Amino acid sequence: MATTIGGGWLAAAFLCCAPLQETPPAAAPPAATAAAPAALSAPFRVADHYAPGAQAGFLFEQGGVAIGHSWWDYAGPLQDVAPPLHRFTGGWRIEQQGPLGKAELRASGEVIVDDGGHPRRAHFLSEVGGMVHDLEFVVADGQARGRLVSGPKSQPIVAPVGPDALLLANNWIGLMELIVLAARPEEGETLRPPLFHADSVAMLAFELRRLADYVVERDGVVHRGRKVRDSLGQVTRLREDGAIFEIEIPAQGFRIRRTDAPLERFTVAPPSLPRADFAREEVTLARGGFTLAGAVTKPLGATGRLPALLFVGGSGPQDRDGLSGGLDLGTHELLDAVTAAGFAVLRVDDRGTGASGGTLTGATLRDLADDARGWLELLCARDDVDPERLFVIGHSEGGVIAPLLAIEQPLRGVVLLAAPGRDLMALLREQKRAGLEAAGLRGKLLDDELAVHAEFLKLVAGDGPIDLQQVRADYRPALADRDWLRSHARHDPLATIAQVKCPVLIAQGEQDVQVSAERDAPPLLATLQAAGHPDATLAKFAALDHLFKKVTTIPPTTADYLRPRPVDPEFLATVVAWLQARAK
Repeated sequence: MATTIGGGWLAAAFLCCAPLQETPPAAAPPAATAAAPAALSAPFRVADHYAPGAQAGFLFEQGGVAIGHSWWDYAGPLQDVAPPLHRFTGGWRIEQQGPLGKAELRASGEVIVDDGGHPRRAHFLSEVGGMVHDLEFVVADGQARGRLVSGPKSQPIVAPVGPDALLLANNWIGLMELIVLAARPEEGETLRPPLFHADSVAMLAFELRRLADYVVERDGVVHRGRKVRDSLGQVTRLREDGAIFEIEIPAQGFRIRRTDAPLERFTVAPPSLPRADFAREEVTLARGGFTLAGAVTKPLGATGRLPALLFVGGSGPQDRDGLSGGLDLGTHELLDAVTAAGFAVLRVDDRGTGASGGTLTGATLRDLADDARGWLELLCARDDVDPERLFVIGHSEGGVIAPLLAIEQPLRGVVLLAAPGRDLMALLREQKRAGLEAAGLRGKLLDDELAVHAEFLKLVAGDGPIDLQQVRADYRPALADRDWLRSHARHDPLATIAQVKCPVLIAQGEQDVQVSAERDAPPLLATLQAAGHPDATLAKFAALDHLFKKVTTIPPTTADYLRPRPVDPEFLATVVAWLQARAK
């Protein structure tokens, strides 16, 4: 199950808009980026502070440990442009520890500003967990217009931008330098320069307050200048020429310091755009009080009634392409392969995800099966679909739902990807033990934690009310999903699969740490065989994980989910060949 996949924690690694710790500033080299220092009382002009070819570097530290860097290079003014425009290039890299392990976040891009530092064009490419985000926009006539491409998805960007707005983007320290150079409050003064925040594509309320000047000595060198605090929780020390010396975020024990040490510069590759050889049609499904959204893809130019397939994803919010909280689960690679093989494929956004309304909070297994049932009925009713050649692929939790659909409606086949052969509680107990052991717990500490976890699962699976005092504080947020957990606790996957009559392909990665290649997949096959099923197949893949991607370490961990990896070609070929053989 994809219950451990969540992207919210990654936001903490975008540091420039989060609160950082008042620690002594580190040594800074002589100005590498400054031209002749301008008088700070004069109006800000880019050309007064940056010389063409100048480079700046900044180190990121948390708790005194280096976790990344940022760079900011001035390419110079654009030729034959009046009034003058200026081009900067830069990027950053951060490595942080999260629940799934260490995650590396990277970005690169360019920004074009006028002589006052106001944005005219920006292009940012960032990469998180193998998924690339491509944001590009032009600012003109009070608006930012452009596009945002995330993985295989593209959407237009239109947002108001004030005429005097400066640009801010997370972890782009050079943009913060332009802001403090342009604003420059006097001692005790608070300014509110208008900011356009690229990450949220919206104007941002921002305050900048001048504090007392600072004087520090580093390695025998005295540094002095101005100090400011902003409403993002950052304390910034500026050199005498106004450029950034260092930034601290006291609440996070985080520091950014200028350096002249050589830094790695790189370019993030742009994401792949949706397949141009596919026809794509947006579809919706009305539910009680909200609407679900999805898309049907089929080969460009395909005619007649096609074999068709519905994909049902795993637990947790994920959209039609398998993008979940900043992670690329690889769904789009599988569904593109099936579409290219001549199928009409329905890919959908979960409740409260992508273009779908509603929320997953409070939804039970029955609710999710009802959603899938409605989508299957919609697919079956289409004029371009052969209702006698319908397939369902279910991944993880979707592999629990797919057999329910197969019992109710004649299908040509179902594919179960990393599908549980036990109830959810058994999987959660196993996952909890593995996680605690990986964290180094042994003996009584391990037994005590497992006992707390087991008692919590017993409470949520029961019928009676739960006294919050019975639940340890760190478990209480999971009570919001009590109905979902309880519905799974009362579902028997083996009793359900025994009733399926259509062909079944069970695919399982042997390095899966969420669903077991020994304790889940084989019992599913054995149950089908005991029921006399004529067409049941188990395909195991020795080096693949829960996402059917190759693992990078043995023993495997969910930290692999954060690393850029393609879905395995052999797996894709196996699934497509099985579908094609039964679609004839």
